Amino acid sequence: MSTPAEPTPYQLRTLVIDYLIHNGYASTARVFGQSSLVPTSLDADGDEIMQPADTPEIPATKAVVQVELRQRIRTHILAGQINDAIDLLEKHFPAVLSSEPFASAPKPHKSLSGTDFVAPTTLNPAHLNLNLRILAFTEAFRAFLHPTSESSSSLLEDYDESRTAELLAKAQKLHVLSSMLSNPTEREAYNKELENVTGLLAYPDPERSPVAKYLSHERREAVANQINTAILYRTGLPAISHLELSTRYTSALWSFMHDLHIKPRPDAPLPPTSVEKASSPSLIKGVKVVDKDAPEAPRFDLQHFLNAKA
Repeated sequence: MSTPAEPTPYQLRTLVIDYLIHNGYASTARVFGQSSLVPTSLDADGDEIMQPADTPEIPATKAVVQVELRQRIRTHILAGQINDAIDLLEKHFPAVLSSEPFASAPKPHKSLSGTDFVAPTTLNPAHLNLNLRILAFTEAFRAFLHPTSESSSSLLEDYDESRTAELLAKAQKLHVLSSMLSNPTEREAYNKELENVTGLLAYPDPERSPVAKYLSHERREAVANQINTAILYRTGLPAISHLELSTRYTSALWSFMHDLHIKPRPDAPLPPTSVEKASSPSLIKGVKVVDKDAPEAPRFDLQHFLNAKA
C-alpha cells in the first residue's frame, strides 16, 4: 500500500484561507490571499508581473463583507456588548435567533462528499437567544458590580435598589424564555443554568463565589463561537472549517483503530503519543512502525501533535 501523498501548497493555502474565513479574520485572509501571488514573467519594462499560481483565489468582496460582519458581532460579544451584537444579528442574520423561516435565507450546507459538517455546538435559535440573554444578564451584573473604576468588588448591600430591581426583572424574563422551550430536558437544563446564574445575586463577593465562572471571559468566548458557527450554518456555509473537520476525522480514525486493537502496518507513520516524545526533533513527522509486533495504534492527541510540530 502506497504512502499518502504530501498535501500540495495549493491545498495547504486553501486550508488556511478557509480557516481564516470561518473564524472571521477578514483582513488576514485578504492579505494571505494576496501574498499567494508569485512572479511568473516580466513586462516590457522588466518589472515582475504578479499572477496567481496554483493558489486559492482572494476572497470575494461579498464574502469579505460577511466575514467582517461576523467579526464585528464577535468583537461585541467578547467586549460584553451583547445588545449591540443582538442588533447586528437581527439586522443582518435574522435566521440565527428566529425559528421563523426566511425566504432569502440559504439552505444549510450539505457536503457533496457525503461527510456532513456537524456543528460542535447548538444551532437552535431558541438556545442561542437564551445563551445571549443569559450572557447579557451576567454583563449587566458585572457593570453593577463595578460601577466605577475601583478594582475591589462591591457588596450586594451597597447596590442601589433600582439596580437590584432591574437585575431581578432581567432574571424573570430569562425564566419566561426558558419556560417556552418545548423540550422538557432542555427546559430543565436551562432552569438549572438560570438558577446558577441568578445565584450571583446571593453572594456578597460573587467573583470569589462557587458561581464565579459565569463572570469569566471564557463564557464570552464560548457564546461568540456558538454565534459564529450558527451564522455560517444559516448562511449556507459549512458550520466548521475544513481544518477542524480534518482534525475530527483524524482523531476519530486513530481512536477507532485503537479501540479495535488494530496494529499499524510496517513503516506506517504514527502520531506522537506524549509531550516528552513530541519534544524530540526526530519525531516531528511522527514515528514509524518497524516491528510487526509493535503495539496497537495510538490515539491521536492534537496537543501532542502541535507540540511535535513546534
